[in-house]
Amino acid sequence: MVIHKPYTWKIEEKRIGGTVKDYKEGQWFSFEIDPKERNLKKGLKELIPRIEKVENEDYNYFRDPPFKEIIIRAVYLNEESKNGLYKDSKNNLPYEIWSIGRDLLYRQSIVERKKDIFNKLEKAAIEEGLRK
Repeated sequence: MVIHKPYTWKIEEKRIGGTVKDYKEGQWFSFEIDPKERNLKKGLKELIPRIEKVENEDYNYFRDPPFKEIIIRAVYLNEESKNGLYKDSKNNLPYEIWSIGRDLLYRQSIVERKKDIFNKLEKAAIEEGLRK
């Protein structure tokens, strides 16, 4: 007898590398996105190097980077937030930031589920006219 697993809905994540540029212990850190797209014709036109600042707020996971110039992986939930197209800067922040040593440095929310944040971003993309 075959027992089938139920279908699980998985969110496809967008990952981008970067480096931490500056930080204030316990309050914030900023990182620069290093765009390295595999498809050179398409990718280098879309991804623009930019600096983002992540702050320690209520209901998010925040841990100080061990030192400056550490290499990180920023995980975004959709293309619009990855490219920084939203008008609200909070929607352009990554969902998670991992150091190269597999340490979690930042998570957007410890209260909301990943699926809820993804649905909120999709709704905002439709409202702002970024997607049909």
